[in-house]
Amino acid sequence: MSFFQMKVGNMFTIVATNGAANGHQPVLKSDATGYDVFDRSSCKMVFRDQPFDAAFDFCTRRLSFVSAKPVQ
Repeated sequence: MSFFQMKVGNMFTIVATNGAANGHQPVLKSDATGYDVFDRSSCKMVFRDQPFDAAFDFCTRRLSFVSAKPVQ
């Protein structure tokens, strides 16, 4: 059985998990108690155990900062 994950832009992946009490194991969206955000470039977790809306907002805010930086 697969778990819920959503790619946001080319930088982040949101993964549904069962929370800290159960070891942050990936689960289906209907079984999720929290969502973790991973930075795809460094393969590190950057935001943990948040509601989906907060995780998605985190990703979009970070992507807007990256796109707003001037090109050198």
